[in-house]
Amino acid sequence: MKKVLITLILTVIVVLTPAQTSKLIGSWLMTKVEIGDKLEAPYFITDFNKDGKMVIMGIEAGTWEFDKKEKKIVMKSKLDKDFNGESKVLKLNKKELIVSKDGAKLYYIKVKQKEINEVNANSNFKGIWKIELKDAPESWQNETHFFKFELPNNFVAISDENGAESKYKGTWIYNPKEKTIIIIGRLQSLRGKNIIKGISPNELELKNKEITFKAKKIEIDSNNIERLSFKYEDFPEEGYQGDFPWYFEEMVTFLANINCLKYKKGKLIEEFNVFEYQTIISKIEVNTNEQNVMFSNLAVIEGDTTQFSQNHKGGLSESYNDFFPKKKPWPYRVLANQTVTVPAGTFNCTVIEGFDGDSDNKIKYWMINDKPGIYAKVIIEGEGVFGDLEYNVLELEKIK
Repeated sequence: MKKVLITLILTVIVVLTPAQTSKLIGSWLMTKVEIGDKLEAPYFITDFNKDGKMVIMGIEAGTWEFDKKEKKIVMKSKLDKDFNGESKVLKLNKKELIVSKDGAKLYYIKVKQKEINEVNANSNFKGIWKIELKDAPESWQNETHFFKFELPNNFVAISDENGAESKYKGTWIYNPKEKTIIIIGRLQSLRGKNIIKGISPNELELKNKEITFKAKKIEIDSNNIERLSFKYEDFPEEGYQGDFPWYFEEMVTFLANINCLKYKKGKLIEEFNVFEYQTIISKIEVNTNEQNVMFSNLAVIEGDTTQFSQNHKGGLSESYNDFFPKKKPWPYRVLANQTVTVPAGTFNCTVIEGFDGDSDNKIKYWMINDKPGIYAKVIIEGEGVFGDLEYNVLELEKIK
C-alpha cells in the first residue's frame, strides 16, 4: 500500500512540474514592481518562448528555464543585468505571475496577442492624434506631439521641440471593460495604464496618474503636398530666366496702405503625412519719403507672440533683392502666371522656382501680381541632417 501511495505522489509531482512550465510559456505584461515601500509601474512585455528563448519588448534578450525543484525562473542575458539571474515564483496560474528578484516583487498578467488584436480593431483609436498642449505636462509645453495608433497594436509618437524631432515606437492594448488603454514603450507621461475619460470619432481624453491629456484626430490630406521635383540642370546657365512682376517704387506705394499680413505656416510631419501649423504675423512699416519698408515677423504659438526676424529694404539695404521681403533664390526661373487659392482668397500670381543660394533647399514662390510685396504662397523643401524630408508651406490668410 505504501509503495502504491509513493508512486501516486511521484506521478503527481511529475505531472505538475511540466504543467507549471507550460503555464510560464507565453507573453507576460509586467504591471507593478514593489521595492520596499516604493511602487513602480514599468509596463513592458516579456515572452517566455517554448524553445527557451526570452524576448523582452520585441528584442531577444537571452534564455530562460524553470527550475522545478527550487520553483524559480533562471534567466541568462548579456543584454541587461536586470534580465539576468533568478526569479523565485511566488504565484503562478493561467492569468497571473508573481515573482521575487533581487529584493523586488514583480507582478505580471498574461496577455494573448490574438485577443488584443481583435479588441484593438474594434476600438476608435486607429489614426493620427495631436495632443492639446494646454492640458499637457509642463515638460511638454514647448513641444508638439502626434500619435499614430496602428492596427493591430503598434503606435508611433513624434514630438517636435523648436524644430528638433524625436520619435518613439511601441505597442498598445485597449481594455473596453476597464475603459483603459495601456501604452507600452519608452514614452514618458503617457506610458503605462491610461484611463479613458472620453473618446469620440474626433476627440480623445486620457488620464495617466494625475495628468489629463486631450487630443484631436488629424485628417490626412495628401493634396496639400506639392513636391518640388526640379533640379539644378533644369535652369539656364546665366542663373535666371523670365520677366519679373514687382518694382520697389510700386511696392512702397502699395504697402503704405497695409498694416500687416497673416500667414499659416505648415511643417510636414513626413511619416504621418500631416502638417503642424502655426500662425505668422508680418507687421509692415513704410516710410514713403525715404522710400523704405520694414517687415517685422512674429510667430504666434499657444497665444504667445515672439518676433523671430525683420526684413528691411531702402537705400543700399536689399537694393538688389527683387524678391523682398523674401530671400532671393539663385538660380531661379519665372514660370507662367497661375491662379492660386489660399485662405485669404484667389489671386493671380507669377510663379518662381529656384534654389536657396546658401543651401540646397528648393523654393517656390507665388507672387501676387497686383499686390507687390505680398506672397500668396511659399514652399521650401530640403533635406534634414539625417537625409529626412524637410517641407514647409506658407499660405496667406489675411491682409489688414
